[in-house]
Amino acid sequence: MEQEPKYARILVPVDGSRESLCAVRLAGEMARVMHATVYFLYVSPFDKRTDEGEVAWLPESVVRPAAEEAHEIFSASAALLPDVVMSERVHRTGVPADQILCFIDEEHIDLVVIGGRKHSRMSGFLLGSVTQTVLEHAHSSVMVAGSAD
Repeated sequence: MEQEPKYARILVPVDGSRESLCAVRLAGEMARVMHATVYFLYVSPFDKRTDEGEVAWLPESVVRPAAEEAHEIFSASAALLPDVVMSERVHRTGVPADQILCFIDEEHIDLVVIGGRKHSRMSGFLLGSVTQTVLEHAHSSVMVAGSAD
């Protein structure tokens, strides 16, 4: 009887930043070794539903079509995965930390690999941090990927 690997489902929240791409590379290597599936989750703050009405309240320069932005981010992320790694792409709208935490529970994610921002302790405390929130509240293992610079 073959046992499923401990980290069969790896979540990588992506936003197109250097830090998230660093997390993609790390998760890809881990997934290759563990024969895991990588889930890319992109959370946009706005989509067409959040800008309804006769007159759009946000300029086009602020709200690009969410699907277009997500596609670009997913494509850049998928290009970094080893060919043998299976992946899935999920786009949600809302508060990133909340959506990430919900996704972890809904999809029974085993491991989250998330990019870390280089902030001082004080700026992270004052500004809040998606990474910090996920570290504190996730019901799974969390690995923070740092950039190499």
